[in-house]
Amino acid sequence: MTSALNDALVSTWVTGWSRCRNYDVQHDGVVHASLRSGVQAGDGQDWEYVLAHPDETALKAVSAEVQNHPGRLLTVVGPPPTVPAGVPLKALSTGEKLMVVDMGGQDVEAPIVPEEFEATVERKDPDWFLVTITSTEEHPQGEGAVAARGRVAAVDGYAVFDRIWTSPEFRRQGLGSLVMRYLASLALEHDVEEGLLVASADGQALYGHLGWTELADVTVYGALEHDTENPSHSDAG
Repeated sequence: MTSALNDALVSTWVTGWSRCRNYDVQHDGVVHASLRSGVQAGDGQDWEYVLAHPDETALKAVSAEVQNHPGRLLTVVGPPPTVPAGVPLKALSTGEKLMVVDMGGQDVEAPIVPEEFEATVERKDPDWFLVTITSTEEHPQGEGAVAARGRVAAVDGYAVFDRIWTSPEFRRQGLGSLVMRYLASLALEHDVEEGLLVASADGQALYGHLGWTELADVTVYGALEHDTENPSHSDAG
């Protein structure tokens, strides 16, 4: 089973992505919004609106909010729309993809971690987890270096993965795959059928190798005077 792109799916992804980052989230009809902390924290200006397959009416309504509050963002999931004439928006980020995988094909057991590493699991809530891989004294880099990490939240039958990251010093050692497998085993403690994530251009090859398929483009827009370059949904942290 592979989900089709629709508003309900995008709502689920926004909820899970926000939960993994401790962002406030709101849903108002077809407009889903996440309060990104750390951008203009505390002033309420850093809302990001997310739309799936928006029509011109929705685009104009949300773009007005973005224009009135230049710290805000509009993310479109689906084919990049033609921005209507007179709508003052510019594309800030392209190249990310919403991806999906059948969780029925994932291993319910946590993977074996090589002796050069150890895994730590933090249960932030009953339904979301942070996995951190650190080096042990058996590794040439020495003990205690953070090598890789990732997060996952279970939301309405989906496992939403986020912030899958490997330190440059530890790349090409299979740790990205290890983190994904570990997170999948944790998510499967809940009744999840499919996985969702937004992947950067660099991450898409890894996820494709792990069986994920591309579902939709993800494009971020901002006001013409917005000065944030390449705001990402797949950054490390």
